[in-house]
Amino acid sequence: MATEPQGNLQKPRFGPSDRLISMFRACSRDPTEAVKARLKRMLHMFLLHHWGNVGNVTKEIAVKCSCEAAAWYYKILENMVSQERRRLGVSDISGILEIDLIQCCLVACCLEISICSNCLPCDFPRLLQILKMAPYHFWRVIELVLRAEAGLPRAVVRHLAQVEDKVLESLAWTSNSPLWEEIQANEGHLPTCQQATPPAWLEDPKRKDLQPDPNPPGVDVSVGADHQSPSSAVNRPQGSNSLHLFARKVYSLMGRRLRALCSTLDISDELRLKIWTCFEYSLVHCTNLMVDRHLDQLLMCAIYIIAKITKVEIPFKRIMKSYKSQPHASKSVCKNVLISERNMENSPTVNNNGDHSNSIPTPNTPSTHYPGPFQEQRGNLIYFYNQVFTTKMQHFAKQFALTSGGDTPPLSPYPQQSKVSPHRHQLCSSPSIYVSPYNPETLSPRTTGLCYYFNSSPPERLREINNMIKTGRSPSRRGYVVSLDEEEEGEDGPSAKRLRLDDQSAWQRRLRNVVNDRVTRLNQDQPSPVTKPNMH
Repeated sequence: MATEPQGNLQKPRFGPSDRLISMFRACSRDPTEAVKARLKRMLHMFLLHHWGNVGNVTKEIAVKCSCEAAAWYYKILENMVSQERRRLGVSDISGILEIDLIQCCLVACCLEISICSNCLPCDFPRLLQILKMAPYHFWRVIELVLRAEAGLPRAVVRHLAQVEDKVLESLAWTSNSPLWEEIQANEGHLPTCQQATPPAWLEDPKRKDLQPDPNPPGVDVSVGADHQSPSSAVNRPQGSNSLHLFARKVYSLMGRRLRALCSTLDISDELRLKIWTCFEYSLVHCTNLMVDRHLDQLLMCAIYIIAKITKVEIPFKRIMKSYKSQPHASKSVCKNVLISERNMENSPTVNNNGDHSNSIPTPNTPSTHYPGPFQEQRGNLIYFYNQVFTTKMQHFAKQFALTSGGDTPPLSPYPQQSKVSPHRHQLCSSPSIYVSPYNPETLSPRTTGLCYYFNSSPPERLREINNMIKTGRSPSRRGYVVSLDEEEEGEDGPSAKRLRLDDQSAWQRRLRNVVNDRVTRLNQDQPSPVTKPNMH
């Protein structure tokens, strides 16, 4: 029996809703039974692990997690199917529903939601080990879930964001990861930042606004299977290719982290762009440096080698101290680095049947993927820099030397620092209600439906939208869009404005929470003072 997940005010339901069943029946091949069988099988795997390995109290929590995950799955699947039908303009989306990998990842994500909500002792990525699922595949559905379900508790949204960061920074780069198959299919290279990122998302001192994503992701039917990729020489963003989406996320994450480190290290913008160019080169042209390692390790090495080449005095220990002061820092990143390079010249071995090892290694734990009688060697980050990183990167970095005598490499474009998320946030799916950054050039009633702009639209407009929602009338096929004016900034950063509405209908309360979350994230993104690093 599946109970309604926490945060939903509707009555408990058993299995898919009537609306979802009707959408299933509109498909050329009704997927109802296959969906139910898959869900039952994965929940059984989850419960089997906990019934055999933990105490009675944890077993009860695991059963509760299983029930809530089933309810979340059908609710999120219903929203996702509805969105895809509108996006594609068709009622038959059996092809998407029959992609086993996507549906398995969706079930796993719903289990992770319920694990987080109920505080079950099952730290990520333990769930993926239980379900024998690759983190790289799991990552692909996180944004889809966040887009499909606006009713997730705030703690769960934060948790999923942290999970995504863990996959991007290290878990996707283990030697048995399917990521390497996609990199191999892309001529052996990770896409560059310019290839993976829309032009409007790249840093431009002359442009202050951030344009919406021209290719908002839907369900990627090619996840784990689409190996078609363009030539690496073509510098244009690739829309929905899973490898390019992954690369875009990687560059966005590491762009923010490099900004934070440069702020605490007093590194100039000019030097930051050189460091970024070096870091991108290591990912694109020396991609195997990332096998069983962590992105932060390559980033710190790039900072040091460019600073040394350009005669800027930044000791490596100071770089590591600055890193340890960051909220995402991990001691093992500096102390437990893979040194041995055995078999790294060749592409990492990947099990093509998709059944990966029961134990998913991370760069923080010893690897068992290098065959032969030799013991793997690990050491600290400075030793890795001297023994491995410089051998791969020294020739490229030397081109930035002030006395090199030749032309320096062109600087790579840098991900733009945005004040707010460029994506629309869906509040509910029937009727469609969105919150998005205010942009008069891309938002208009003609293309997006009836709009309400905070701080500028009259209150009557909001009441008009609310009345239409209550009566079920919609002024547009595309639904409603509620847009936010840019946050005002003072000397202390973004102002702590909060949305207050007199008519507290359910969707308005949800809208208020979204706006408040956006302001909170803005305040959290402000650089924090450097704290004394932990030297243990």
